Amino acid sequence: MTYRGNVDGLFEGVVHGWAYDSDRPGDRVEVTIWTDGKQVARAIADRHRDDLQGHGIGDGRHGFRIPAPPGIPKFRLSVRFGESDELVPGSFADNISIARRLQLPLAENPLMEDLIAEDGLTDQQAGLVRAFARDGFLKFRITDPAFDALADAAIRDVDWKRSNGIRLQDAWTDVEAVRRLAALPEVMDLLQLLYGRPAVPFQTLSFRVGTQQETHSDSLHFSSRPSRFMCGVWIALEPIDENNGALHYFPGSHRLPIFELNDLGLLGDEAELTPNYAIYCDMLQAMIRAHGLTKQVALMDRGEAIVWAANLYHGGDPIRDPSRTRYSQVTHYYFEGCGYYAPLSSDPYLNRYVRPDRRDVRTGEPIGHWFGTRPVDAAAGKAAPPAPAGRSWLGRLLGG
Repeated sequence: MTYRGNVDGLFEGVVHGWAYDSDRPGDRVEVTIWTDGKQVARAIADRHRDDLQGHGIGDGRHGFRIPAPPGIPKFRLSVRFGESDELVPGSFADNISIARRLQLPLAENPLMEDLIAEDGLTDQQAGLVRAFARDGFLKFRITDPAFDALADAAIRDVDWKRSNGIRLQDAWTDVEAVRRLAALPEVMDLLQLLYGRPAVPFQTLSFRVGTQQETHSDSLHFSSRPSRFMCGVWIALEPIDENNGALHYFPGSHRLPIFELNDLGLLGDEAELTPNYAIYCDMLQAMIRAHGLTKQVALMDRGEAIVWAANLYHGGDPIRDPSRTRYSQVTHYYFEGCGYYAPLSSDPYLNRYVRPDRRDVRTGEPIGHWFGTRPVDAAAGKAAPPAPAGRSWLGRLLGG
C-alpha cells in the first residue's frame, strides 16, 4: 500500500482533506482522527473533488470531511490513514520540527544539523551531506555492475546525426541505456539523501564532445517552488581531462542568492534572449570576482560522476585537442512535492510563469506540479499579457 493525501484544514469545525492508495486506486481509504492518543472520529475518503480528478488522483472520489470533536484545538488533533495508522501529510499534531518545515533541500537547509540528528544518519551519510552543503557538488563512482555495458550502449545506440554537433537532448526516449543511466538506483538513493525527497529525472543530455559552455547556473534554466529542488548529475562515459573539454565549477557558489532576469531589470522576453542572457552571465562573473570564488576542473575517469546543486556556477572548459571525444551523460532532476518553471522565459515579479511540459524519464508520464501533497494548477500565472514594445525596461516592469 502506498498512501498519499493531505489535510487541507479545519473549517467551521470540519476537517477537510483527501486520502488515496496509489496501489489500489479503485479502493476508498479510511481515515481516523485522534487526540491525546485516542481515536475520536473516522470516515471513508469517498467524496468527489474536481481538483483530484483533474490531476489524475484516481477517479477523484477520494476527499473527506470529518466533523471534529467540539472544543479541542486543532494542534491536538492528528489525522491518520486507518489501515496503516500513518499520519496523513499536513496533519495538525504531527510534531514536525521547524527544521523539517523549512521547504529547502536537506543539504541547503540552515538547520541541516538538526535534520541529520533527527534522521539518525550514519557518519558516512552525514559526511556526504555536509560535503555537498559546503561545496555544492559531490564526486562519486558508479558501482552498478551493469554500468560498463550501459555506457557502451549509451555511446553506440545514440543517433549522433540528430545532435547539434555537441549534444542530443532526451535520447532516453529512444535509447534504453540512456534511460537506465538516468535512473540508476544508487544515484536516486544519493539524491534522496542529499535533498530529503525522492528525485524525479526529467531530462537527459547525451554529449559526444565538450560544450565549452560559459559559466552559468542551472537556476536560470530550471527552477522550482519551493526553490533549489533541482540538480544535475554528470556521468563520464570515458576518461575526461584538461584536453577534451572538462567540466569546471566554482565550489561554494551555490550558497549565493538565486538571481533571475527580473533581478537585473530584464524581462523573460524570447526576442531579447541573447542580449539578456549575456548580461546575466556578466553578472555571474562579477559575483565570482566579488566573492573570491576559485575555479576547479573536474578530471574524471570512466564511471565517475558528479552531482551539483541547482545554483552552482559551472561550465565547460576549452577543447585543446579537437580530435578527442568527451562522451558523457547529464541528467537533470526535480524532486517530489514541487512545482516547476523556466526562469529564463518567466517573469516572477509580474506573476508570469512559463512551465514547460516535463516527463518522468522512468515512466514517460507527465510530471505534475505540487505544493507538498497538494496538486497545483500548472496554468496559473501563464496569462499575463506581454509588455508592449517601445517602453523602457523600467516602464515595462512598472506597466507605465
